[in-house]
Amino acid sequence: MIRPLTILALLVAATFSSYAGLGFSGSREGAKTFTLNDAVGQNSISFVSEAPMEKFTGTADKLSGTVAMDWQNLEATRGRLSVLVRSMKTAIARRDEHMYSPVWLDADKYPEIVFEITGLKDVTVTGKNGKKVATATAMGMFSCHGVTKPLSASVTITYVSENDETKKRASGDLIMITALFDVVLKDFNISGKEGLIGSCIEETMHIQASMYANS
Repeated sequence: MIRPLTILALLVAATFSSYAGLGFSGSREGAKTFTLNDAVGQNSISFVSEAPMEKFTGTADKLSGTVAMDWQNLEATRGRLSVLVRSMKTAIARRDEHMYSPVWLDADKYPEIVFEITGLKDVTVTGKNGKKVATATAMGMFSCHGVTKPLSASVTITYVSENDETKKRASGDLIMITALFDVVLKDFNISGKEGLIGSCIEETMHIQASMYANS
């Protein structure tokens, strides 16, 4: 059976494949700030829970943020990325309302989940289909449900310099970032209704983010 994250990854790849053959040869020199922009591509997050009694995949699409990077010094990348809790959906309205409630994520008190990127490590840059792609581990601080803790994510960054084709979608250079990471609920004081975590809700949420931005 194909896992939901695998399906999402294939969709992301198909979306960005329209940039293939654009003659990408790397970024222009110097640091640039990129802002998430749905005109470049649909920014989205999926989260997967695979508990013994229930399995589901949720999504969120209200992402915002900026990333400052210099392709010649990717380790120094910085950024702030956030998602609105109330944009998180699990395909069942009643379950969503429970998720927003004080018993779970408490969306009224903590309306955003935020990842502050403090740098990249283990950076590898390769050529792929006429583009340059960087893989790395993003380091930073993750804030959820009023708790902030260090977090790392596996990321892939694709950079496309501005050209006649990309300008039809958005001005400036473009980047796509995919990120994979896990969130342990108890680390962020998310306990839910007694007895549900571990049986109906997995103790660890598996997250994939797909983000598009322009400079």
